[in-house]
Amino acid sequence: MSSSETRLVINVAGENCDAKRPCSTCVRSHAHAVAHAPPGTSLPPKPECTFDDVAESSTSVSEGPRNRHEKLENRIHELEILLSQRDATIRELSSRSSNIPVVSHTSFSSQTTGSAAFKTTNLTSEFNGIQLSAQISSPRSPLISHYQNGTTITRVPVREEAQFPQQTDFSSTHVFGSPELTPPTEPSLSLDVMWPNWPPNLPGPELLHHLVEVFFRFHPHANRLFHAANFKSTLSLSPSHAKFPSPPVLHAICAIGSLYTAAVTSPPLPDFQQYPPDEIFLQRQRIKEHRADSFAEQQAKYARETADHLNSLGEDLFQVLQAPARNVIEDEMRRNAFWLAYAVERQHGCGNGWALSLDDQDISQLLPVRGDQFEHSILVSPQERQWAHTRDLLLVHPEEQTDSFILYIKGTIMISRVKSFNLRFRARHFVGDAVVASHTGDGLGSSDSVDPRGSPAFIELDHIVSSFRASFPPHLKNPITDNIVDNHLYTAFLIPHVATIVLHDPHADVLQSGCISALKILTAARAILDLIYSVWSTSYDISLLDSFCSFCWFVAGRVLVRFLQAAQDAKSADQISTLRAELDFVQCVI
Repeated sequence: MSSSETRLVINVAGENCDAKRPCSTCVRSHAHAVAHAPPGTSLPPKPECTFDDVAESSTSVSEGPRNRHEKLENRIHELEILLSQRDATIRELSSRSSNIPVVSHTSFSSQTTGSAAFKTTNLTSEFNGIQLSAQISSPRSPLISHYQNGTTITRVPVREEAQFPQQTDFSSTHVFGSPELTPPTEPSLSLDVMWPNWPPNLPGPELLHHLVEVFFRFHPHANRLFHAANFKSTLSLSPSHAKFPSPPVLHAICAIGSLYTAAVTSPPLPDFQQYPPDEIFLQRQRIKEHRADSFAEQQAKYARETADHLNSLGEDLFQVLQAPARNVIEDEMRRNAFWLAYAVERQHGCGNGWALSLDDQDISQLLPVRGDQFEHSILVSPQERQWAHTRDLLLVHPEEQTDSFILYIKGTIMISRVKSFNLRFRARHFVGDAVVASHTGDGLGSSDSVDPRGSPAFIELDHIVSSFRASFPPHLKNPITDNIVDNHLYTAFLIPHVATIVLHDPHADVLQSGCISALKILTAARAILDLIYSVWSTSYDISLLDSFCSFCWFVAGRVLVRFLQAAQDAKSADQISTLRAELDFVQCVI
């Protein structure tokens, strides 16, 4: 093509052009627009030719770093405006409707102070007298959440308030060194729901779930008092749902769960140098120190207050006991709750002379099922199980219906029988009951002269106590296996030794070398000492044992003190040295 020829091209509008700039097509279009434009219309003085322009959709324009940075800043500013508008909308909706949950935005930020803490930013609003809190939590923030006055969550600096420990990041909180409870350390952005009708004095859902988890993990009776899987599933329900746990139960779990985690505060250990060890009114010291309640103490008070309130209304009375059982799990939960209440009362009552609240002869109840049967909701008919009044209950243990918890309950029944015998044998003796008739004492003298050790009832009970451990099934002969401690079985091993001491201690004369009762209580005390050595030699945290274990150790120490006093009176240096070493170890463990 020669230079004199007209070269036809296509402009961006799809029209033919002559390759001039401005091209003839654009000139004609501009002239037409000027000639026919309405009055007042502003038009460019020259045509804007689009010859050889490339459509924007097919052009890749490279932007400089400054332009991209400005666009990102503008976009961030827009998002911040949208977020603030969303928060304002949430607050407005929360004040209007009781059915709209408050949504909290969880974010993670870096902390410059170098310590891990729990940060809570509040979006609170009044709703029918209830404080609503939308929590924004960060595991690395220098602020922590603090329950103040039991109604709201207030943000306070770590240095100003010590109610919560600095480290409350649930993804890294150490719970007795258990890696199984450590969630993934990589945070994920999520939206958590905080119900508007959430009970006002309960911690937020995240902390509540953590405390429930450690409660079921470490408390010795948690998985018998509740069915763990079912209970945890109900926490995701609305607080107004019929199956949502009762607030007193949750407060109590929070108080107990605080013993097993560093995420919340517990009361300080008592200082026995400032007040005597037998002081039972510990609130006096707290008031003198002007110490605020710890999280555990607050939750314990809330548990009592809410229980009293519901009791006055006649609502949620013993939530797991009130209504008829609808399935196997609920039926066994009620039975386990009874036996655990029975065990607590019997164990705390065996060391004093007070009467028990319920006579064993008035108890007609099935024993619990095995733990695996309870967990998997397996129905076991009464014909296959033992009752509280079954003959030879304490010496016959069917393997298909025996585990460590059942032996624990049987041990409690045994120590209850010993306690009842000590309380009643004098009265039964003087009314002429042949079962407690003694041939060694004066039947018409004072009650102090009655020696029941020759009576049929005492001999039978002593035989049951001494044979209890030997009757255990073969797979339950050792409470410590491969450095793992079976909590209930360990306690069941301690109980017969304590029962021996409780039965024989009133009749033991430690100054008389031939006293059978004195020999039996010393043997029992040192058997308890051997069990202390066994658990101490493991890596197991003994603070996780059943609370009755420490009482058993104390009973052994009390017996050793009696014999130490006798050895000092007799000036027996060897016995004094041995007994002092044994007592020092018991004191160290307790």
